[in-house]
Amino acid sequence: MKNLIKLFGLLLCISVLSSSCITNKHTNLLQDIELKYPELTIKPEEYKIIPGDQLSIAVYAWDNETARMFSGYVPRFTRQGLNESTGVNVGSQSRGLENMGGIRPVSVYADGTITFPYIGKLYVQGLTMLEARNLISQKLDELSEGTTAEVSLANRYFSVLGEAGASRVTMPNTSMTILQALAIAGNIGPYGDRSKVTVIRQTDTGSVSKTFDLRSKDIIDTEYYYIQPNDVIYIPQTSKKFIGSTTSIAGVVGVLLSVASLVVVVLRIF
Repeated sequence: MKNLIKLFGLLLCISVLSSSCITNKHTNLLQDIELKYPELTIKPEEYKIIPGDQLSIAVYAWDNETARMFSGYVPRFTRQGLNESTGVNVGSQSRGLENMGGIRPVSVYADGTITFPYIGKLYVQGLTMLEARNLISQKLDELSEGTTAEVSLANRYFSVLGEAGASRVTMPNTSMTILQALAIAGNIGPYGDRSKVTVIRQTDTGSVSKTFDLRSKDIIDTEYYYIQPNDVIYIPQTSKKFIGSTTSIAGVVGVLLSVASLVVVVLRIF
């Protein structure tokens, strides 16, 4: 009977120690973990403007007078000259992303409106970038026929907290996958609980949070797979973090000695 008690105590110690180990099952992504997620979506949800956003509004006018009126919102053009390889004069004007840097961003106020020169106040909260562009272009066309606008989000970033670090990261687009976001932000630590990842999102109606299992391949093409500007990604610490990180030989030896000592104590007690 005494031997059985010793054996039970030994097995209990081994079970406790092994339960704290991190395996591939805890860290690998795109696993065959079947989960019941909401209905699949074909594409990411379009970002909708919320108070506090900074909008880059570029104005394109046919006549010089209108262009001067909106001089702070007209992109700088690059004049292309003689093409050295072909000898052809490329005298046309072309614009690129680098030419948009001089445009002053327009703030979305707490009441969901913006104020734009010669147009006045416009309500843009809840609109997509395309809808905002169409609205502003319509107002510009009424002011000067043929004048249009291009609208983009100036303050594109997301935040990461928890076992993936703590940082604010600039987004190249208004929508990207969570895997792309984490790849940019940095790798998740070995003790990050990938089964309980939470995305906190600010919407025009308030904050919403979504918790999901990042390890499952079922998240692809669901509402959990895409993030938007202003999202906060939180990765909690797993309960498996019992012994701690052992990234050196000295750490491994220390853990082994601790295990051996615990086994000896258990055998002596029982």
